[in-house]
Amino acid sequence: MDKETIALLERGAEALHIALSPQAFHTLALYIDELQRWSQVFNLVGQHDAKTIIRQHILDSLAFSQILPWQGAFADLGSGAGFPGFLLAVAGPERQVFLIETRRKRANFLKQAARITGIQNIRVFEGRAEEFARHDRRPAWFDTVVTRATWDITHFLTLCFPIVKNGGYAVAMRGPHKKDGGAAGENHPPHDGFTRKALGEYRLPFDEGERYALFFRKKCFT
Repeated sequence: MDKETIALLERGAEALHIALSPQAFHTLALYIDELQRWSQVFNLVGQHDAKTIIRQHILDSLAFSQILPWQGAFADLGSGAGFPGFLLAVAGPERQVFLIETRRKRANFLKQAARITGIQNIRVFEGRAEEFARHDRRPAWFDTVVTRATWDITHFLTLCFPIVKNGGYAVAMRGPHKKDGGAAGENHPPHDGFTRKALGEYRLPFDEGERYALFFRKKCFT
């Protein structure tokens, strides 16, 4: 990245009160460069100039990271180009993050980005959440499962149920004006295995507006 782009990333992190180490900045620079390179061939993100990636994707994921636990086992369902999962791992070295992605080109990008950056707390799984539970032989293992994908909440919680541990969390990022989670409603989660826990709110810098996250806690089963 050029100096102007690096300065934008630094200003954004400062506005979010996020203290990233020099190593974290270096990892992000390598990640953004690789994302831009792949996006010239594959449509990984809508606009792939570095400034747009930072403003609309990197900072959104970093801000979201601030309202999550700082350690534990995480899964990012439908990780795509790595938002938010890759950033959760960069911001929280104590997190173990699995990026679960069904589309081969995107999964290959995630594996390459992990190799190039040398990040140690990321694993990539190409396949569906249901396949992960069978393949990894650790069902109901994750402390927190997140998504930035556009599934409705009912479908997301159904995918989460077999892989979230008892008492763990399923957290769905929502864009502006999506506080209620669609079919979820404020008080009646659309899945018997979860209870609605909280609504997380955060504001992005550079006039990108407010964002929301819906937290659901898995009930304890014997």
